[in-house]
Amino acid sequence: MPPTLTDDALDYLLESAGLSLTDAQKADLRTIHDALAAMKTRVRQPRGRTAELAHTYGFTAADLT
Repeated sequence: MPPTLTDDALDYLLESAGLSLTDAQKADLRTIHDALAAMKTRVRQPRGRTAELAHTYGFTAADLT
């Protein structure tokens, strides 16, 4: 599936961020844009305590729900 990020949109975002990339670097960003958007959606979901690194391992059944 082709990326949904247009050349104009990418140029605008890069200019807004003050970045100057080569054409090859822009092509790489375009190919991973959709995957990054999906990752941002997954990361920004509410999670319980067990999603974080464990400092103790005394979880109860209620902790896992």
